[in-house]
Amino acid sequence: MGEAEEYASKMPSKSEKCSQKETPHSGFVVDFSFSVSDPRQICYTKRKIRKGADHTVMSYKYKKNKGFTLVELIVVLLILAILLALLIPSLISYITSAQKKACLVSKAGLLRDLTADEIYELEGSGKYDTAYLKSLAEKSEYKCRQGGAYDVSRGSDGSIVIVCGKHDKNYDFNMNEALSYIIANNPDIAKLIEGYMNKNIDSSSGTGKAYENLLNALGQAGFNAGQAGVNTWSFQGKGSSYYFYWTTEDISSKSPGDKVKVIRYNSARGTYTAGYVAVRRETLSASDSSDGKPRTYNVLGRSDSDWTEYTGVKQSEDDKKNYSKIYQIFKNMK
Repeated sequence: MGEAEEYASKMPSKSEKCSQKETPHSGFVVDFSFSVSDPRQICYTKRKIRKGADHTVMSYKYKKNKGFTLVELIVVLLILAILLALLIPSLISYITSAQKKACLVSKAGLLRDLTADEIYELEGSGKYDTAYLKSLAEKSEYKCRQGGAYDVSRGSDGSIVIVCGKHDKNYDFNMNEALSYIIANNPDIAKLIEGYMNKNIDSSSGTGKAYENLLNALGQAGFNAGQAGVNTWSFQGKGSSYYFYWTTEDISSKSPGDKVKVIRYNSARGTYTAGYVAVRRETLSASDSSDGKPRTYNVLGRSDSDWTEYTGVKQSEDDKKNYSKIYQIFKNMK
């Protein structure tokens, strides 16, 4: 007997009845019982149920479609919260990065225009002063799209520097080198500084002819205290040389004797050193004041006893000739 004939012989005949008992239901129900090993167990039952019969089938359907439980909903919400917590920082980082790149493109365009204008108008034989560069920048179409203000200045090497107030928060303008640059390249300012070699000029005075002249000189060099994060600076003449101190700390509310971290530039040796200076009190005479009124204010100490070199990290003589290394040490000081 062939395989097909053997399979057919096992199929139930029309006269065979389903062994399953009929139960009255409303509607038609097709009930299958199937066994792979014995096809004769396939049973077809067709029943017509009168109205008003039991609702076993309906109840079963309701149980199958009753929806999500509270636990299931909580689990789903937790999963969504985790996904959002993972995705949002990445999305914010991507947006911030894109904004910074757009700002860099704008700054590059502005730098290109300012440089080209300066070379063309001055025929490569001079440089615009900082005030004029800023006026050109204000008229330019190149702006930070996130509202950051562009500050245009001169770098220590005389190059044009553009800083965005929103995206360049770690700007670390080297004011010590800027001062050296303008002394070397501007005879009038060099003569002015030479006249201060026996003077002490402090930013905390906020007034005074010497203060205003020196601040103007620093401005021409491109120094911007706000962008550089400098709150206090002090020029201290030593006869034929000078010390130049600056710090990110505001000393106006300090008490005499308090120590503040500073970078000190020694013009005689051409070195930078990170350390601490004690705060002292100073009085500006009425004759030296711009408004003709004397005033008392805090200053960075001027005697050798007020100065302490930072020893938390070794500062070698080679390191002291590298502004970037000393600046990093200064930033990590407490």
